[in-house]
Amino acid sequence: MLLTDIFEEELRSPTVFRDESKLSAAYVPSSLPHRASELRELIRLFLGVMKNPGEMSQRVTISGSIGIGKTALSKCFGKVLEEYAHTHNMNLHYVHVNCRRKKSRFLILREVVHHFNPNVPHRGYSPEELLHMLDHLLESQNIFLVVALDELDFLLRRNDASLLYDLIRWTDEQLNGVQRVSLILIVRDRVYLKELDAGTLSSLQNNHIYLAPYSASQLGDILQERAKESLFDFSINSDVIYLIGDIASERGDARFALELLWRAGKYADRDKVTSILPEYVRLAKADIHPDLRKDIFQELSLHHQLVLLAIIRQLKKHRAAYTTTGNVEVTYNVICEEYLESPRKHTQLWEYVKDLEQLCLITTKISGKGIRGKTTMIGLPDAPLSLLEKELHNSLKECEK
Repeated sequence: MLLTDIFEEELRSPTVFRDESKLSAAYVPSSLPHRASELRELIRLFLGVMKNPGEMSQRVTISGSIGIGKTALSKCFGKVLEEYAHTHNMNLHYVHVNCRRKKSRFLILREVVHHFNPNVPHRGYSPEELLHMLDHLLESQNIFLVVALDELDFLLRRNDASLLYDLIRWTDEQLNGVQRVSLILIVRDRVYLKELDAGTLSSLQNNHIYLAPYSASQLGDILQERAKESLFDFSINSDVIYLIGDIASERGDARFALELLWRAGKYADRDKVTSILPEYVRLAKADIHPDLRKDIFQELSLHHQLVLLAIIRQLKKHRAAYTTTGNVEVTYNVICEEYLESPRKHTQLWEYVKDLEQLCLITTKISGKGIRGKTTMIGLPDAPLSLLEKELHNSLKECEK
């Protein structure tokens, strides 16, 4: 049978999915169950900006753990804000930038400018020139801007707060002029903001919205709503919905719950049945681990993945809970040879380790008794090494294509 025939056969097979894209991490629904009060608080904080355009700007921090709706809340608010501005003849734009994907001050500023000028070159400008370009765009077109910096703690953990300093200084210098730029800072933990200098910290205005993890019943409500958009009627019942909610409630992680639902649906399609059974949820749970979501691996650079593979090999080799950075570096250099890659220097490798810790893929601690001197010990929290290694190999194969 030709591959095209297989494809056509699968397309004709029964499916539980009406639109499986509605279960992806990138999709932002029109309503956010159990986040209405936080959305209303955001709106309250921006009332002054909307009532008196140009007279004031706003800065708000949103914090909370993985998968509890920080990004969805901000994007949903941005959509509401733009719609309201449009009906009131206000030229306002919301721009959302992920600081883990756009890993530097230049790339983040370029992403903001690109929103208004898609032809901006990939290189050739300094961050200062991009700020000047943005300033000119806003002034010449009478634009007001809300910039959401998602996963900002990724930069702050690397001791890179220069972008935040730039934006705050830039808006503060316009104190007697038209206030055009407001900021939404999205972080997992506000502890990293406390390392900013006192002036910058005070300028954040103490406007903070904390998102608590979801309970099992709240996750069930979220899954019910998303199932209406993504699945055909009668393809799932409430028992299955709340089974998934119970499994994901340990972390209160809606992303994990939605991936469980999607994968359980894929098992139903595999067996060519028209409903998702509890057993498919159990199979999905056995397949995935909360720390091994595909969206995380897709955003890791090649060398982040090679460092992570080196950590896994060291832990497997010695059957240990922790390994040293020195051992990881030796194994990393060997793996780079296997993949025909030039190994990065020690300082860059240390940055990769900090990034992986930021993503909760690894843990680090300072060595204690039994090891001479002070060195950083690296471990994996609770993800099975075999599952992590399998996912990494699959991801590295994709990188080779």
